[in-house]
Amino acid sequence: MTKHYSLENYSLDESIGYLLRRAGGQLAVCVDRRLAEFDMTHAQYGIFCRLQTSPSTAAELARSSMTDTGAMTRMLDRLEEKGFVQRSRSSTDRRIVEVSLTDKGRQLADRMREVAVDTLNHLLRDFTPADVAQFKSFLRRMINNA
Repeated sequence: MTKHYSLENYSLDESIGYLLRRAGGQLAVCVDRRLAEFDMTHAQYGIFCRLQTSPSTAAELARSSMTDTGAMTRMLDRLEEKGFVQRSRSSTDRRIVEVSLTDKGRQLADRMREVAVDTLNHLLRDFTPADVAQFKSFLRRMINNA
């Protein structure tokens, strides 16, 4: 195993962790700026993405977005008040409450997806397709090493 950092060569500004955090923060700011027209945030958009494919529980949504369950419940409360999501008891296990998009939520999800795609394309405009594929591969390897 190669050690890429040592006490002698470590610098915060050159740390992969710092750069990832900074890039992720910039992405969130750019997406939030664009989603403001819908009165939505990148965190809320993430919920819409997960729910576009199938219903989920609040706990599953919190786990997949690395958010605590209390914060997820508050976000879902706001989205439910706006008419974008609905909660219902599972037909197979009445103890489980599933969250799903409403028709209004599905329509907004499609519009927000366009914003996310445009924003990613803007931020990756100087990357070749091979660069993007390699970057994603590196990120997946780092995630798998965790």
